Amino acid sequence: MTLGRDAMTPLTILSVSETIYHNLLTSMVQDIVSRTTSRQQLQDARYPGLAPLHHDQRGALDVYGRPKPQEASVYFRCPNCSRDLSANRFAAHLERCMSRGARRG
Repeated sequence: MTLGRDAMTPLTILSVSETIYHNLLTSMVQDIVSRTTSRQQLQDARYPGLAPLHHDQRGALDVYGRPKPQEASVYFRCPNCSRDLSANRFAAHLERCMSRGARRG
């Protein structure tokens, strides 16, 4: 009879599968930690003074910690019909405008 990790535990399919599963999970976690650590060290070496992005719970600041601009009058020109549209309506207009042009042609 072959014994497992402990001298008292006999090898069973369950014990072998649990050991394989444990080793697989451990290996995956170690790989992820190693890759993340390497990326962080490389980033720190390339950009030594890099400040982390800012997270504002209230939503008043952007990712750099600066106040968000309150100006809502940002306009974009549609490349299809050349109309000026506000930024908050641009995507919806572009979807309609481009699909309309495809139906005509």
